[in-house]
Amino acid sequence: MENTVIQQINQLSKNEKLLLVEALWDSIAEDPSAIELPDSHKKEIQSRLDTIEEDSKTAISWKSFVKQFS
Repeated sequence: MENTVIQQINQLSKNEKLLLVEALWDSIAEDPSAIELPDSHKKEIQSRLDTIEEDSKTAISWKSFVKQFS
């Protein structure tokens, strides 16, 4: 990225920077298949799904948890 672009960004207000970040993120999110998910992330997701499945018999809802411990 050219230094002039960074200088221009640095001159923006915080609100303008947030709008820029939002626009950049939206442009990336338009095609999520273009971003490769690393194997380590896939393994972590599967691990968390497995944990949910294993704990589903003993888990309680958030509402029940709050009621029980408040």
